[in-house]
Amino acid sequence: MEENVGATKLNCTGECMFVVNKKVSRANSFNFVCDYVLIGDDKGPIDGARINANEQLYAVLFYEKRYFISLIVKKPTPYAISLVFRNRADYDDVLALLEMTANETRFSRQDFKISSYANRIIDKLRDGVELAIMDAVDKSNVTVCPECGVEVQPGALYCMECGAEL
Repeated sequence: MEENVGATKLNCTGECMFVVNKKVSRANSFNFVCDYVLIGDDKGPIDGARINANEQLYAVLFYEKRYFISLIVKKPTPYAISLVFRNRADYDDVLALLEMTANETRFSRQDFKISSYANRIIDKLRDGVELAIMDAVDKSNVTVCPECGVEVQPGALYCMECGAEL
């Protein structure tokens, strides 16, 4: 990772696939300059991959088990940029730099349905509808109250709905 005043360049150590408008290419560098994210390949910046993170970016969806990041771009027209990393280190570095750069953007942890969720968000944005971006819930950790059946926080001693002891 190279850092200059207000700029950070990250060269991927592994392979990163970049998908925009169903066109796949390889990305190997990520430049973070002020509010801008610039994704590049061996030839330079990739078409459609220069984004003002705090003006154009609507949401960042990520799925850590598959090293997958989806950037939902709202302006000038809604579209998604998907990044799939070969290794965890590149994924972690890019996600951390995105979080620092896009400090006004909603970040949401997702599950394996990340692409279909991103496409539904884009369809709604194209229709002029803004959505609340929700995190995926891991149902394996959910506890259910034996009295009323309401989902409760793991480790809770009492149900917040009916007061039953768990």
